[in-house]
Parts: sequence; structure tokens; C-alpha cells
Amino acid sequence: MSRGFEAWWKSAKAPAKKAQPETANQITRNILRVINMQFGCVAYRVNNVGVWDEAKKIHRGGNTEKGLPDIWACIRGKFVVIEVKAGKDKMSEHQEARRQEIERAKGVYFVARSTDEFFKWFEILKS
Repeated sequence: MSRGFEAWWKSAKAPAKKAQPETANQITRNILRVINMQFGCVAYRVNNVGVWDEAKKIHRGGNTEKGLPDIWACIRGKFVVIEVKAGKDKMSEHQEARRQEIERAKGVYFVARSTDEFFKWFEILKS
């Protein structure tokens, strides 16, 4: 047997590595890329997270209202917002309130838990 075959056989017999779940940042990047590549569509990330102030050694809260969705988009004339949740993340009370406000105003609110879930929803929405 050649060394190349031995290495291949060893790796072929090794148990497959468990796929790592997507992070919220990965899902967000994928969604932004997909929407912004489509004609008549534009999307922006709204960063609600505060920052660490190294000079004062304190956390400075974000300057946006609590509960705003992660992604704001216009998809072929429709106002759409997307909240990205990964793993066991849940919607906060403020996020639920924003969802109700946006839906009451006839906006489209979507909670994306994976890139695949978003793709399926997006195909339906843009048709």
C-alpha cells in the first residue's frame, strides 16, 4: 500500500466531526450578503450592542432603543426587519414589543435561526 492510500483510509475510517452550529454573526453576514446581492433589495445591520470603554473601564450601553431588530431591509418595496437568533437564544420582552409594533404597522418581521431557514423564507417573500 502507498502512504497516500494509508492516510486516506485512516481518515475515511475516522468518525466524522460534528458540524458546529452557526453563530448569530455568521447568520447575519449571510443574510446581509444574500439580500444585498438581489436586484431591488437593500439591507443594513443595526448594531444595538454597547461597547467596552477601556479608558474608563466601564461598559457603555448602546445608544439605540431596546429591542430593535438586527437587520433592516427593503425588499422589492416591502419594509422588512430580521431578528437573528442562534442556538437557544430567545426573544426578549423588548424584542417582542418591537415585533408587535412593526407588524401592527404592516411591516414584515422575521426571526432567523439559521441561514437555511432564512433562504426558504426569502424565496417565498421575494416571489
